[in-house]
Amino acid sequence: MYLWDTHIVGHYAERHPTLMLHVQRVEWEEISLPSPVVAELLRGRAEFALKAIPEQIVWAHSEFLKTHQLMTKFRLLLFGEKAREEFKMILNKVKSKKRYADMMIAAMALAGDHVIVTRNTKHFKDVLPPNQLANWIDEPPR
Repeated sequence: MYLWDTHIVGHYAERHPTLMLHVQRVEWEEISLPSPVVAELLRGRAEFALKAIPEQIVWAHSEFLKTHQLMTKFRLLLFGEKAREEFKMILNKVKSKKRYADMMIAAMALAGDHVIVTRNTKHFKDVLPPNQLANWIDEPPR
């Protein structure tokens, strides 16, 4: 299964041409959004919608709805018990709290032998083997 990170979802919404070529070569059912990605997407849009100035509030709430609708197109993969065990091991290895969500996604990839699709492969290189990372933005399909 391919687990998309938050930025890849944004590229998908923009119909990034290289990403779309990769999407065409796999079954849609093989693509999932990890629950931490869904949380990040909703948190960002919700914060903006709730703190928007009057001139932006209608647009902000419209963007919140668009984000919600976009996410419903994807399979959601929940963080499970096996991922929690992997996460604890990762946290012992990586001390940066700044990367907390990324490490949750990495734990899910390890727990299920999934591939993380990200443009920021450097965020995961210290915890995942190369065969569990893919950059569908800068690397054309083979």
